[in-house]
Amino acid sequence: MFEQISSQMKKYLVFFLLISLTINAQNLKDCSKCSSEIIKESSIVNLEASSLKLLKNEIYARKGYTFSNEEYANHFKQFSWYMPSGNNNAIAFSDIEQKNISILAKKISEISQSNLNSEPNSKYKTLSEEKIKEIFTNEKRKELGINFSIWKVYDYQDKSGKYYLVLTEDKINPSKEGNFNNAVKALNFKVENNILTKTFETNDYKQEQEESIWFWTKYVYVEDFDQDGIIEPMLFYGTNGYNGYDDGRIKILTYYKGQKIAIRIQNGVLDDERNFSVDASFYNLPKTIQNKIVEQMNKMVENGHSILPYGWQKKMAKKMTFIKE
Repeated sequence: MFEQISSQMKKYLVFFLLISLTINAQNLKDCSKCSSEIIKESSIVNLEASSLKLLKNEIYARKGYTFSNEEYANHFKQFSWYMPSGNNNAIAFSDIEQKNISILAKKISEISQSNLNSEPNSKYKTLSEEKIKEIFTNEKRKELGINFSIWKVYDYQDKSGKYYLVLTEDKINPSKEGNFNNAVKALNFKVENNILTKTFETNDYKQEQEESIWFWTKYVYVEDFDQDGIIEPMLFYGTNGYNGYDDGRIKILTYYKGQKIAIRIQNGVLDDERNFSVDASFYNLPKTIQNKIVEQMNKMVENGHSILPYGWQKKMAKKMTFIKE
């Protein structure tokens, strides 16, 4: 009899334990308490990026933030508690709210970054690690001015010859995995009779308020978009700030007929912090190249890697060189 009762009690204990675990593992539904309680990471671990973005923006909305983004403006106006102040610059966040914004931003960044370094196109040909070591020996790297770790080498050829596009990164802690770098450098070499001649180079460094800088190979292209027989490398690299991608920088570089053409993007949590500049020569590029870059910018927004000013596509269509909210 005692054994039967004991067995039954065990079942009840397991039942109540499961209920307790289920309650504790419930996803965060809204941010009604985000001004007074720190978000438990267990409550957002299973949420998608879109849900996390709504929660993060809800913290702003509950402070009276006025959204220029129609999606968020329309979403929050359905709630009686949402009362836009009309003056975003006057809004101040408490330490708890800032902490919660950072927690949500970090989780969004983790989800977004999970596939950032994947190659989207099988047409790309990159050298294996063994081939890189064979071609770029320590002596050859010193000769060519390659001082950072080689991340990827694109092997491509067009009617003008054979080339290596070498992407390198200065790692903060080489013993740890992850994209934590002080600087990036890309070098393009023309290969003739086993002699490598540099045709272009670009450098950049993380700023004081940024955590890291690295090449975003998910968006990189090494293709002939205008079908003139010459490949136009298209490079993308970016940074993480204290709020992840939300306040990092992005640089898009296109090399066309020996000219470097850039788009420089500054993300920002607040509307007035977001802007980007476009080299005037961008609008002289063949339309196929312009369209590809705009397509990639749209993908960055969709993937949560960038926050561009509202209406940016229409402003680019007007050939504006500085675009902000």
